[in-house]
Amino acid sequence: MSSSTTGSNSSASRKATDKALNAKVNFRVGSLEVLVAENKSQIKASQKLRYRVFCEEMGAKASKQMKSTKRDFDTYDNICDHLLVIDHDKNKAVVGSYRLLRRSQLPKGKKFYTEGEYDISKALKYFKGEVMELGRSCVDRAYRTRSSMQLLWRAIGEYVAVHNVELLFGCASFPGSRYKVHATHLAYLYHYHLAPAEFRPKVLKNRRKGKRMNLVDKDHLDKRECMVSLPPLIKGYLRVGGYVGNGAYKDKPYNTTDICILVKTDSITDKYQTRYAPGTIDA
Repeated sequence: MSSSTTGSNSSASRKATDKALNAKVNFRVGSLEVLVAENKSQIKASQKLRYRVFCEEMGAKASKQMKSTKRDFDTYDNICDHLLVIDHDKNKAVVGSYRLLRRSQLPKGKKFYTEGEYDISKALKYFKGEVMELGRSCVDRAYRTRSSMQLLWRAIGEYVAVHNVELLFGCASFPGSRYKVHATHLAYLYHYHLAPAEFRPKVLKNRRKGKRMNLVDKDHLDKRECMVSLPPLIKGYLRVGGYVGNGAYKDKPYNTTDICILVKTDSITDKYQTRYAPGTIDA
């Protein structure tokens, strides 16, 4: 048997195993179902949602092809799992989406999306097992409720369990690329939630894009007010024990100010079980 045939069989076997594991993540609450995308049409529906949220609503710059198809897409879409929330009362419309990429899925020589903004080499070396990048998180405007986020977090918890993921990481965003507008929040994250030095990401050295976070003295911060007024997604990461990397990144194409988030999965187990377990989610 040739090496190419062996490689093909191995790849097919891995995909079949992944599909079986991903099926364990799927569940339904009321009219809303959470599942890992099973076909290209579901992924395209997710990309259309991303286009509406990122490009039409938040002002991200879209390529000509994106504008013509009204889809937000890139090369990572072909190798990621796409976690979706669909509404059966709306003809199975995709109303929520998360993109998931495990280290074991990453082709040889290709880097994580986050590595375009941050040096995460310490984290990748420190955590020897499976790690997973979270990205392209978005929810339709009409579904931005507590229950929708609970559904996504419960599904992520299930996915982490079936794939034995040790670390979650990725870029989370503040709206707008004028980073000094977010000086207070960035300083709060720096002073109170900075990742341990042994696995701390660091924004790439780029004079125009990489920015420091320590813009306000710790003594001048209202800790409670800073936490309460954070964007919901960032607040959600922190509530399950998340850390941030050092430095903010000005992402002008997407009109955001990004931070790097890390969550050790052993720190979220108990919190996941109490906050997002079956029976605790609003129908």
